[in-house]
This record gives sequence, structure tokens and C-alpha cells, in this order.
Amino acid sequence: MRLFAVLVLSTVFSGAMAAAQQSSSSAAETPLELKQTLPLAAEIKGNFDHFGIDLKRNRLFATPEDFKALLVFDLAQGKLIHTIEGIMRPHAVLFREDTDRLYVTDGGDGSVKVYDGETYQQLERIPLLKDADSIGYDISKKYLYVDNGGRDVGQAYSMLSVIDTTSNKKIADIKIDGDTLEAMALDTYRPRLYVNDKAKNTVVVIDRVKNAGVATWPITGCKGNTTMALDEQHQRLFVGCRDGKLVVLDTNTGKELETLTITPGVDDTIYDAKTKRLYAVGGGAVDSFDQIAMDQYAAKRSVHAGLGARTGKVVPQLDELFVAVPHADAENAKVLVYTPMHAGAGIVRGPEPQEHVDAPRAEELILNFLSAHPMLRKTGLHVIPPGGKEMILIANGNATRLGIHTSPGDFAAVKSGKTYGPHIADGGYYNMKMNMFDARERNIGILVMEIPDTSASSEEDAAHQAEALRKELASQIPSLEWLFQQK
Repeated sequence: MRLFAVLVLSTVFSGAMAAAQQSSSSAAETPLELKQTLPLAAEIKGNFDHFGIDLKRNRLFATPEDFKALLVFDLAQGKLIHTIEGIMRPHAVLFREDTDRLYVTDGGDGSVKVYDGETYQQLERIPLLKDADSIGYDISKKYLYVDNGGRDVGQAYSMLSVIDTTSNKKIADIKIDGDTLEAMALDTYRPRLYVNDKAKNTVVVIDRVKNAGVATWPITGCKGNTTMALDEQHQRLFVGCRDGKLVVLDTNTGKELETLTITPGVDDTIYDAKTKRLYAVGGGAVDSFDQIAMDQYAAKRSVHAGLGARTGKVVPQLDELFVAVPHADAENAKVLVYTPMHAGAGIVRGPEPQEHVDAPRAEELILNFLSAHPMLRKTGLHVIPPGGKEMILIANGNATRLGIHTSPGDFAAVKSGKTYGPHIADGGYYNMKMNMFDARERNIGILVMEIPDTSASSEEDAAHQAEALRKELASQIPSLEWLFQQK
């Protein structure tokens, strides 16, 4: 018996040692390899803010805040090729490839400036309040969200302005209590926007259908919440604070789940779904965490980028991380280009066959449905359009997915007529699929929805909720043809 106990203890000890060695080895691995350095001239001084990217031309945009210009790099040549002048204090950059337009927030004169993507000539100036800074982009509606106002204009509140980048007009202002807003993150499948209210040490949840705040989540695990990144697949929001902590929140409940230690002075947080890696850039360093499981993050070795480095951007299409290092002492400013090393592999959708979809009532219906039921992660409506032959997705809150063909798995799931809804552990939700009906109980297609396990206790419970939600949605659909009518 004593020998057996010794063998058991020996086995447990050996296993623990092996796990510890594996963890130590993982932490010791270099998470980033310096691939290239983009040098800058001595006159470019001061801190950088956010990057932008033009993949069509392989160009990178950088924003040295005190240089009063936007820098344009040609990545193939590895050098600065142009400066866009006349920007008093550049902050954030969006390049819209489909219209070949570049959008830059100018905190100095309080505006968003619009440029031609080829010539870099200014085309529009959209006036806002001073300190126009961070942005979020709704790829479905082509709306740009910009925080502005607050302390710089003597107000105890700030504005979150909504700009239609198709018409280049401001269409709404959302008032947020707090004189300093910082980074934001936008959900693509449900109409939510998360905004760091640094003045209140909270995250404000904005409903993009109502254009209003619907929740406020206190940040208790750190102070000075400045940065933000979103892992939409796992419903996790990462909030980085200047005090050297990063809090992980559940976006279904706002609950703080974990606090990670990072280098103090963070100014950018990035989650890369392709490599399942989280980055925090600030205090001259890049801290990395590998997502081992849904709520398990392994710290990698911190990489020293350079004094004052605090700005970063991952471009998954290039498998590169860009980090800006400002001018310091005798060292000129530069942009470092890193390649991620020893990273994992997440699930990233590739190109799929898509049909043209014109079902405005259907998309409006689903967006309003998601707004009314914020616990839902996703809701998708699949039908065969009038005159069509293929069943396709016509509404789900994310316009980039509209028109994809219904999968064989979806057809198989509803073949029996029963509600199908297994629990997906790596994601924490029930994947509900069921036949869909109109208000007269005529079968019109398939309804798919994801119910998080924070809202359902079992597959049976999730199925009961899904069927009630289906009944509510069906009552609003007079007929299949109605879904395709113009509003």
C-alpha cells in the first residue's frame, strides 16, 4: 500500500513538473519576431495614436499626433512615401476600400476629414466637437462612430457621433455622461457598441438600433480604462487600464471574469482571432497572451519595442503586427513590423458563394429583434427568395454574410421538424436551428439563433426559449414576399 502511494505521488509530481515545464517553455518562447523597421525623419516627434491600413495598395497609415500630418507608408518598399498635411491632431484612421475613401479624426479642429484613397486630396470635412478621437466602424450600415467633446470643450459629458460614410453626413449624436471617452469595440452580429468611459471607470453599452446607452458596466479590476478589444466568438471584452491591468468581461452580462497583468501605460489592446492571441501595447513593451481555452490565457514573454512605444495594430491578412516607436533622445521615430511566432490557429471564415440579397424589411426586422433581445448572440433567417432556387441567408445583423447558401448541416438539423440546439462549449452558447413560419403558420425557411449559456441552463431550456422567440418573430412576418418589400 505504501509503495502504491509512493508511485501515485511520484506520478502526480512528475505530471505537475511536466505541466510547469511546458508552461515555462511557452512563456519563454518569443511571441514576436522583428521582420522590418520603417525609419522616420528626425522632425517627426511626439506620441503616435492609431494606425490604418489600405490592403489594396499595401499601404500603412500612421498618426504622429504633434506632427500635424498623416504618414503614408508603402509596405512593399518599406518606406514613407507621402504625408497628408493640414490635420491639427490626427488620431484614428479608417480606409473604406469599396469607395476608396480615407477617414481621419482630427482632435485639433474637431472633425472627421475625408480623403481620396489614390490622390490623398481632401474631399470633405465633417464637423464635430474638439478632441474627435477613437472610432468604431459598422461594416453593415457603413456607419462610423466617433467620440468627441468632453473636457476639451468644457463639458462634463461627451458625444458619440454617428457618421454615414456613404453620404459623409453626421446623422446622430449620442450623449454619454463622462468627460473622457477612450477606445470602443463594435459587435458585428448584434447591434451593440462598447465604449470606455475613462472618467467614470466604466464601459458604456450602446444599442446601435436605438442610438442610446442601454447598460453601464463598472470596471473594478483596474483603473484608467483606456483600451479595448473584442473576442466576438467567445463573447469576451478585453479592457486595458493604464495601471498595468487588463480586465476580461463577459459581453452577455458585463461580469468581470479575470484580470491579467500587463506593462503599465497601455494605449492599444488587440485580439487576433486568426492566431487566438491577445496583445497589449504600451509602456515601451508588447505583452502577449495566448488563448488556450475560452477563459484561459497564457502569458508570453514581453517584447521590448522601444521607449514610449504604445501604439499597435495587427493586420491578419499580412500576418503582421505594427508598433510605433516615437522619437526619444538621439533615436528617430520608427515603425516596427513584427511577425507573430508560436501562435495558435483560430477559426476564420474563408470566401463562400454568395447571392445578391435585397430584403430590407427582413434585415430591419432582425436588427430590431436583436435589439429587443440583447441576450441573443446571433439570429439568422434563411429562405428561398421569390423566384429563386437556393435557400440563402437574407438577414442576420451582419451584412457581409448575407446571401450565403444555407449549409447541408442546417437542412439536416431541421429535417425532423424538431428544434435542434446542442451546446457549443468553445463559445459558451446553444446553437439553435428550427423551421421558420410566417404569421399564418406557413413554412418559409429556417431560423438560426445562438443563446448564450448565461441565459439558458440546458438544451431543453434553450429550446423552450428559442421556440417562444420564434413565435414572437413569426407574428411580425405577414408573408415570405413581405420580407423583400421596400420600406
